[in-house]
Amino acid sequence: METRDRRPLRSLGRVACAAILAVVALWQAGCGREFYREWANQDASQSVFEKSRDPRWRLDMFSVDPPALSRYGDPYDPDRPPAPPDDYASEQTSPVSQWPDNRLLVPPEGTAYIDMLEIWQSKRPAPPKPGEHVRLPFQIERDKAAAAAKPGAAPGNGTTKPPTPPAAGTPSPFSPSTGAGATPANGTRNVPGAAPATPPATAPGSATPPAAANSGPNAPAMSPIPVPANGPAIPATTAPASGTTPSAVKPQAAAQGKARDAGVMLSAFQETGLPLPVPQPGRTSSGVQPNQPPPRLATPPIGMDPEPGNRDLAQPINPRPDLSPDQYRASEAVASELAGILVPGAIDFNDAQAAGLPVNSKPYVVTMEQAFTLAMINSRAYQYNLENVYLNALAVTLQRFAFMPQFYAGLAPLQGVALGGGPSPGGGIPSPNPVNQFIYQTAETGQQLSALNLGAVAGAGKVFDSGVRLIGGFASQLIFNFASKNSAPTVKSYLPMSMVLPFLKGGGRAVTLENLTMAERNLLYSIRAFAKFRQEFVVYMLVGGTPVTNLGAATQTPGFSGGGNNDPATGFINCLEDVQIVENNRRNIASYEQFKTVYTELIKGESSGLTQLQLDQVDNSLQQARQSLVGARTTYRSDNDNFKLQMGLPPDTPLILDRRLTKRFREVYNGVDEWQRNPKRDLKDLPLYADSLPKLEDVIIDGRSVLRVYNFNKTGIDTEDTLEDLLVAAERTALEHRLDLMNARAQLYDSWRAIKVAANALQGVFNVALTNQFITPPTTNNPFAFVEQAKQFSLVVNAELPLVRVNERNTFRAALIGYQRQRRSLQSTEDTIKVAIRNDMRNMHSNYLQYEILKRSFILLIRQKDQAFEQIIAPPAGTTASTQGAVQTNNLTSAQSQLLSTENSLITAWYQFQTQRLALYRDLGTMPYDEWEAFHELFPDEPLSPGAADAARGAGATRVAAERPEPAAAGRR
Repeated sequence: METRDRRPLRSLGRVACAAILAVVALWQAGCGREFYREWANQDASQSVFEKSRDPRWRLDMFSVDPPALSRYGDPYDPDRPPAPPDDYASEQTSPVSQWPDNRLLVPPEGTAYIDMLEIWQSKRPAPPKPGEHVRLPFQIERDKAAAAAKPGAAPGNGTTKPPTPPAAGTPSPFSPSTGAGATPANGTRNVPGAAPATPPATAPGSATPPAAANSGPNAPAMSPIPVPANGPAIPATTAPASGTTPSAVKPQAAAQGKARDAGVMLSAFQETGLPLPVPQPGRTSSGVQPNQPPPRLATPPIGMDPEPGNRDLAQPINPRPDLSPDQYRASEAVASELAGILVPGAIDFNDAQAAGLPVNSKPYVVTMEQAFTLAMINSRAYQYNLENVYLNALAVTLQRFAFMPQFYAGLAPLQGVALGGGPSPGGGIPSPNPVNQFIYQTAETGQQLSALNLGAVAGAGKVFDSGVRLIGGFASQLIFNFASKNSAPTVKSYLPMSMVLPFLKGGGRAVTLENLTMAERNLLYSIRAFAKFRQEFVVYMLVGGTPVTNLGAATQTPGFSGGGNNDPATGFINCLEDVQIVENNRRNIASYEQFKTVYTELIKGESSGLTQLQLDQVDNSLQQARQSLVGARTTYRSDNDNFKLQMGLPPDTPLILDRRLTKRFREVYNGVDEWQRNPKRDLKDLPLYADSLPKLEDVIIDGRSVLRVYNFNKTGIDTEDTLEDLLVAAERTALEHRLDLMNARAQLYDSWRAIKVAANALQGVFNVALTNQFITPPTTNNPFAFVEQAKQFSLVVNAELPLVRVNERNTFRAALIGYQRQRRSLQSTEDTIKVAIRNDMRNMHSNYLQYEILKRSFILLIRQKDQAFEQIIAPPAGTTASTQGAVQTNNLTSAQSQLLSTENSLITAWYQFQTQRLALYRDLGTMPYDEWEAFHELFPDEPLSPGAADAARGAGATRVAAERPEPAAAGRR
């Protein structure tokens, strides 16, 4: 029996196995998930920064990883995240393909926003006390002027306080036993019965004055009328009219022959023959000082100049021609003092309760700048658009890699260099690729075989701009034939060098570089689109917004021209408008409740002229006001929750918004109520209250003022900048600065470039492939024993006539049509932008004029309401008292309803103006690109909240910078 020495075979087997294990170990050690993720981040970031150097769409920092402080930030290993919880039914009814090593009970969700809210809340200043009256600018200036006029006098608060009610136990002419009413502890005041025109004199040394006509045990009962704690006191005395004496007044009052109840007292001024009190010193019936011109609104818009017949808004019309001016002014003075009881006290509006939270809760209050910070960190739409830039950058890295020298190595690899695609190791170029296999066959199959083939391949290749592909490599094959008596393996190696030159179809720079060019340009388009998104993000966060035109895109999302936004588009200022409307409705209800209380007492008077019908009218208006409050409150609560979603926060977060932007509306509305409660109110202050409302900001376009065309100057209408000239200047600005329009122009060039690429496919095929390779001789077992004589050269020519080109023909024709479509699309885009700009400016002008008109209506309605108050107390003569009561009740409820509507319309018009102003900046393309620059330039009066800037800097480390870097770091990537 022949014995063979198998030690060389075992040694070669060990070497082969060791080589295979070494290759596998090297591959596993150097190509982990983290390696590829970081590699992709590095290449994508580099390509992004190369395209974002232009200051119009710069990116100071860029990272696709979610911010660490965000709600959707993942604290686990990004390459091997733990398994989230699965649906139980789905897991039980389907095959389990993976058994996770670590499974979470709940999906991961960051809560850093709670910590940020806690920090901001701890740094908020103390809120103002309930009912605290805020001084308006004109009141502060008035105090300064008064202090300057009287150096020795301390400046007042600009308002006249009502008379202090008498202390408990102090005799008053309005008490039930003495003809006067004292103020009880419950805040109500007894309205007098038959009070004399002048208070009876108090005898010296007497604690109480002499009894009045209605005093005594048989005096009629008095009904209390509530008066707000800080409201005007009912006048305790009535001075005699000019030319009368107290001695003449008392017999006249006593001559009435009977005691009067509250209703008769309040309506006594309509009866003739009664003494008329003297008006308060320094106040005329109109509230305007004699020989003083009435104030006018500053720069009234076109169409708002007061009519020639009624130019003074503070000058009422005398409804009593039967009385002399002095008598009417005296009657009006007293009636205006008594009318203050119809004005409710200051309401204690609770923001938390309005938002549906418990009254005693302490919700987080965020300013507009803090809402920006939360949105930039937690907004899902922001992260989605940022990821779009990254995905387009990945396509650029692939196309760039296709033109770099590429290497491949392995044991019969399935994929080689990307030199044209395909599974061959040469990227489409024929090259040797020996296989790795073990074959065993028995003799019954025809040939007994037991062989092991080990093939190793390594090489490199490159594609040039002209389309030429060059590849060179090394291939070796080691064959062990175990069925042979010869134990020595067979070795065969190749050293190929191949080159393919396409001359017609598929050749040339136009075709070869098209994919790379398109990827590079798409990345630039994506960065510009992200820059435009950031401009839209400002509008989206502040005022919400509607879908923005996306150059003909089929899908649009709320507030954005791009996709990825499933959250509502509510807006910060929209929520402020809602809560202000809720407060207005709450104040309206308080007014109607006060009306109802006063009417309940007035209808008891025999001569008041008021009946249950008028009380029911007031009550019906009260119920309607409550219905309006329910609707407004529901709208606000829904918008408040939607805005939380817009910021990326859970809707159940106890959060409300800081009302600093709309504080002037509250101050003016509360100031008007204070003015109405003041018995010495001056009608000439009404235009000052209207002027204290928030001012509307102007927009300058190419040195032209947008609002100037609707303003007066000293010579009349300003015609220097005509409206059409302003619109044309805005169009030029938009055509120059719109980033999406830049993309549209570039895409037209892309469609033109596609024509030549499609036309190249119409040509025939003529490729030349050259291959020159060295091969080891069959007589050697050395894999590197190449000799110059053992070589192989081949020249392959591929030629094809352009006979079958139907598909290519259709593609070429479609490219021609696509180019023409893109031309029309660009024209349409430019025209659409022009129309949008013109509409934005027209809407801005319209909102500006409406706001100014509403300010005028606000003055008129306050005056109407004030006069309706006085006429309810002292209705004019000429018809029956019941008719006058019904008319004045209708006037009162109508004025109150219209005043609420005007107050709501004022805040709505202001919000709509802000919406159009921001939309104009957005559509012009001139809105500052950096969110924080835009925030401070659009609202420069809004200071930075403490701690918000630090939080934004922390978030900026993982996304686009929330704030501009320091100058030293501005150029660092």
